[in-house]
Amino acid sequence: MKHICPDNLLDFAFVNFDTLQYPVRGIFFYLHGYTDATMFTQSNEMAALFGKHGIAWVFPYYSVWAWMSRSSQIFNEQVLDAVYERLGVDDTVPLMIGGGSMGGLTALNYLVYGKRAAIGCALNCPVTDMNQVYEDYFDFRRAILSAHIEEQEDLDAVMARYSPVRFVNQLPKIPYFLLYGQNDTYFTDLQRPPFLRECDQNGLSYELLIQPQMGHCDMSNSPDAYQRFCDFLISLPDKQ
Repeated sequence: MKHICPDNLLDFAFVNFDTLQYPVRGIFFYLHGYTDATMFTQSNEMAALFGKHGIAWVFPYYSVWAWMSRSSQIFNEQVLDAVYERLGVDDTVPLMIGGGSMGGLTALNYLVYGKRAAIGCALNCPVTDMNQVYEDYFDFRRAILSAHIEEQEDLDAVMARYSPVRFVNQLPKIPYFLLYGQNDTYFTDLQRPPFLRECDQNGLSYELLIQPQMGHCDMSNSPDAYQRFCDFLISLPDKQ
């Protein structure tokens, strides 16, 4: 169904209208990680920073168990359509995309399966191999299966289709910022080397930061990493 529109947009996403300065230079679509049910009534620090620089910061409230389900893809596309319409801008206003953990996986999938082209992508400890997560973390299995149970293919095939390490050759040749925490005790240490190897083999241009003493996605306690993440994105519209 088509349901999300400019009038009800803020029921389904946060947009930094309270801090956004015009004219709009760009849109940053920031995708949350697994089980993150955060909702906002006003701009947080990142949203306010982007607003100051004329960038609409969009945080969609897509499923906390999404794992790149078809429904989450449709949901996020409707959010973006409503954002562009409510802002009164067209696709000449550039889109940037990013996210952490499961949100990083979702962002990479959008670059391949989404209808809008992005000019850059910033990722924080992204999941890049869903099959490995499913095998090694039993508590994720119910969520991944729930997200994809209506698919006709078997689950291994579905996870392979949505695992970024399997489709790096389809990713656009845009700038990427890849942030990893040196103290990340989850899965990204295992997933980083094969993903970076695929990026190198396919000629992707990326800035890599492995932040000392940073845990999984923990930019809040890593101000240097946070600043570099934001600066990368804020500078992109001026490079077009």
